[in-house]
Amino acid sequence: MRFTVPPQRMMPMTALIVDDDRAFRRVVRRLLERAGDISVVGEADDGEEAVELTRQFQPDVVLMDAAMPRVDGFEATRRIKAERPQTKIIILTVHEEGVYRRAAKGSGADDFLIKKTLATKLLPAIVEQ
Repeated sequence: MRFTVPPQRMMPMTALIVDDDRAFRRVVRRLLERAGDISVVGEADDGEEAVELTRQFQPDVVLMDAAMPRVDGFEATRRIKAERPQTKIIILTVHEEGVYRRAAKGSGADDFLIKKTLATKLLPAIVEQ
């Protein structure tokens, strides 16, 4: 299945992948590359690096793991949204408990996805306005 960027965008969407698991970042990168209209501008392995790379690359969307060392995804989301509220942030986690969903919403995240659903839900969540 191919997803395309909304027609009003002339350039591909840009994405930053943030997860402390390098293998998982590769899986997400492959999903995005297959989509075609999304360019991965960087990868980070913790929330602190995510904030720095968001400042540097100004991605359209940040795909953010919830639980990471140093700075977790919720705190990184708060920091990014304080500086760049227009950046779409999707929290990714293996945890299905409601407390994680509430924490994502409280941090200002735009969406929340369970990692096992990425194959079917990630691309629609990214391009959804």
